[in-house]
Formats: sequence, C-alpha cells, structure tokens
Amino acid sequence: MKVLAAVLALALLSSCTPDSAVPRAEPPAARPRTLAPSDDPASDPATAQEPKIRFPSPGSPVPRSPKAVAAELVSVERDLKRAIDVWLQEGGSLREPTSRIVALGALRQQALYRLLVTRPRTTQRVLRFAGPRWDRIIQDHVSAGRGLRSLVTPLERAGTLPITPPDDPRLLRRLYDKAAARFGIDWEVLAALNFVESKFGRFMGPSSAGAMGPMQFIPSTWDIYGDGGDILDPRDAIPAAARYLAASGAPKDMRGALYAYNHSYAYVDAIQAYTRHIKRDPRNFLAYYFWQVFVITTKGDVQLSGPGTGTR
Repeated sequence: MKVLAAVLALALLSSCTPDSAVPRAEPPAARPRTLAPSDDPASDPATAQEPKIRFPSPGSPVPRSPKAVAAELVSVERDLKRAIDVWLQEGGSLREPTSRIVALGALRQQALYRLLVTRPRTTQRVLRFAGPRWDRIIQDHVSAGRGLRSLVTPLERAGTLPITPPDDPRLLRRLYDKAAARFGIDWEVLAALNFVESKFGRFMGPSSAGAMGPMQFIPSTWDIYGDGGDILDPRDAIPAAARYLAASGAPKDMRGALYAYNHSYAYVDAIQAYTRHIKRDPRNFLAYYFWQVFVITTKGDVQLSGPGTGTR
C-alpha cells in the first residue's frame, strides 16, 4: 500500500467493553493505589498512605546492565498496568492528571525496548535475567521494533515534522468496534495498525510516499476505499482500513491482507505481534497509546511527541 514514513515511534511492549470504550479495571481489594509523578513534591513517602507509583522523568538515562534492564522492564510493566487501572477508575479522560503518570510509564517502557532494538547481545542477556515467562513478551517487542526500523531510511536531521494531538482512546475504541462488527476484522488488528501507522494520529503525514491520515492511506488508494470521507478523520479512516483489509482477504487470510496494506513481512509480523499483546491484556492498547513518535536520524533518534516535548 505504501512505504513506511521515516518517522517511527519505535513502538515496542506492553480495552474494554463497547459501552465504555476503554478497558474496565477490576475493583481493587482495598483503596486504589496512589499515583505521583517522579517530580511531584506532594509524593513525600513520609506522608503517603499508599505506596506511590513513580516513573523516571523524560530523558532520564536507561540502565546499560542487562540485569538492571530486565528488572526495570518487569517493574515498569507491572506499575504501568496499575497506573492504567487507577486512571480508568478515575474516568480514563486525557484531562485527568493521572494520564500524565501513565504517559511517563509508557515512555519509560518504550525507552527500554528502544535500547534493546539496537543491542542484540544485550537482549539475549536480558532474557536470561527476566525469566521464561517474559521471553515471548520481550522477544515480540524487540523483533517488531527491529523489523519496523529496518524499513526506515534515517534522515540527516529531524527538521520540523508536524505532530498533532492523538485522537481520544475512547473514541478510537468505539470506532474499532464499529468497524470490526461491520467488516469482521478484530478490533485489536485495527488498533495495532493505527498504532504503527500514525501513533494514533500523532503523525498524520504526508509520508515520503505521500500517505496521509491516522491509517496512512495514499490518496489514490483512499479514492477507492475511503467511501468519500476525510482521509484525516479517524471516523472515516478506520473503517476504510477495515474495508481495505476485507477486500484483500481478511479475516480469513490476515497475513495476506496485512501484506497488501504494506508490502513487507517485517511489517506484517510487527502488526501481528502488537495484536497478540493487545489480546493478551487489553490494557496494552492504552500502554501503546502513550508510546511516542521518534524520528530516526543518522545522528541518533529524536523524540518528537509526549512528555518532555511540550506535545501529547
């Protein structure tokens, strides 16, 4: 369908019922766990009634020791899920202060996986320290990230690429569900596509191939499958993506349909890996939602969205 843009939010990790649009958390056994940003002066442990969930500030260096990376991957995933549960109990709105804590946790998780994507030997040692139950989770995310990165030609410099606020996750979930019911495509597949293609609307293009919108359609393809809608509007783009997949053989031949969407088996493998992990735990949709856009340059990766950049 197109070539991936040079912008890639090295998405590696990590909802819900149709009437809530985001995952419902189980009621806690006692009180919800307290959240506090790592730089929040109100998070003094001497006055806390509950343990705090803390994540490093944006830009904090990640550990280089495989043992430390393994330990932090495990602890970040655990605390990120707890943070998501608290956020959902408070309504799951992006206006809630707790969404910032979730964003910090997701960014840290992304940073750890981005490190492993470029360090194969470290990854093998991390797997030994993390233990068998983490093998599939870590390997899926690292393999997906490496595969997607292999499709990107680094830029000489980041420049001023346009970043827009992401679409609300509750709206997105309703749109996935509606398209899933109409075209027989699992909502998790549509979420994974939306994640990889635009980081849920943060990068709307145009890409180097001219693709645009939250599902990154080339205009000529949009003319066939867009049903007269707006290529930039997720209300039109998400059902168009489902329509395209169905016309290309999904759900019976999902790999073939995904290959038609983007002619790369590395891309297909990545979409299917993220789909598996959203199905494994629907909260992963929200963890991925807060992964950010990075541009790959010849001098290193540059973060373009999220905590520390002044954008969402």
